[in-house]
Amino acid sequence: MTEADAKDELTPAADRAERGENFAQMLDAEGAPPAPTTKEVAVGDEVSGVIVKVEDENSFVEYGSRDEAIIRTSELKGPDGEMRYKVGDPIRAFVVATGDEILLSCGLSRQDVQADLLYQAYKAGLPVEGRVDAINKGGLGVAIEGDVRGFCPISHIDTQYVKNAEEYRGQTLTFKIIEFRHQGRVIVLSRRAVLEAEQGKAAGLVRSQLKKGAQLAGKVMRLESFGAFVDLGSGVEGLVHVSEISRRRIGHPQEVLEVGQQVQVEVLRTKDLGHRRKERIALSIKVLEKDPWQAIKEQFAVGTVVSGKVDGLEDFGAFVELAEGVRGLVHVSEIADRRISHPREVLSLGDEVKVVVLEVDIRRQRLRLSISQVDALESKAHLAEFRQRQQEQGADQGNSAMLEALRRAKLTD
Repeated sequence: MTEADAKDELTPAADRAERGENFAQMLDAEGAPPAPTTKEVAVGDEVSGVIVKVEDENSFVEYGSRDEAIIRTSELKGPDGEMRYKVGDPIRAFVVATGDEILLSCGLSRQDVQADLLYQAYKAGLPVEGRVDAINKGGLGVAIEGDVRGFCPISHIDTQYVKNAEEYRGQTLTFKIIEFRHQGRVIVLSRRAVLEAEQGKAAGLVRSQLKKGAQLAGKVMRLESFGAFVDLGSGVEGLVHVSEISRRRIGHPQEVLEVGQQVQVEVLRTKDLGHRRKERIALSIKVLEKDPWQAIKEQFAVGTVVSGKVDGLEDFGAFVELAEGVRGLVHVSEIADRRISHPREVLSLGDEVKVVVLEVDIRRQRLRLSISQVDALESKAHLAEFRQRQQEQGADQGNSAMLEALRRAKLTD
């Protein structure tokens, strides 16, 4: 019997409350001594009392509390339908419900009382503990509340598929009751529901940290051609787009990342947090890397001749990598001294080439390079170096001649 079933058959609580209030007022008027302290009882307790009133559907029992308890009149009758109790008779019964009214039953077994407690846990969504004492291919047999048994399907053991349920044998675990049928003879349990609820709370804490610019640790879960999915904790995943993985150009995330790798990420933006299907979390790894362009202007000043590797060929020119994460464009018109229609006519991917830096654009992170001007620039540099050496040598020779003249004049040693 459930609390809801019992209440459907009871005298309205308002009528009894009114009778109790009038009786209390009468006692106060006559100066009666204060009423005894209310006896606190809980579901499952066995109490002793005296029948004080019998009605068609419900009867009332005085059990030492300020209020009377209620018991179904049908429980006071024998198999032949005749009353076995009358007003004034003592009675022992179990408490099956508390609250506004105390409900009793003398026909319940201990298992029935336990089942009633579990029914209340089921209705309230409260977790219960149970010990796994049986295993079969369908799931776990669980002993809960002593004599009451439940069953946890294998799909409800964990948030992930369980291949071997035997490892749970003998463990005391926390479950949520997801089905309660036939007065507790069929109880279906779910440990997964408890874990998901706990995970949901933890995920809420993670999402509370996801502000633009926030930096978090994460774990790479999946790699796709367009980016990497990173677990930020408690099942909250964000996406690092392929363009946000590294400052150097990469074709696929697997070139620099692997599943299971721990990474530091920064939150770029979020959308619909908490809505599983609509939730979007954009992350970046490269923004936390040292920006090589901060030293570009000094390292690759305009007019500098440097070596690099061809790592891209397009109709409009060739991309040359000068250092890790630093690449510049050689326009098709700056590749050769002659006119060409495509860089492939003179260059191949991986070629080592010399280039001269024509322009450095830090704001747009662009380098404009030239291959065709290298020879002319180096020739000028060689000519300038040659002239410098000549000047230095001429000065040295002039100094030597003057020193020799001074020696002849015996003006110096």
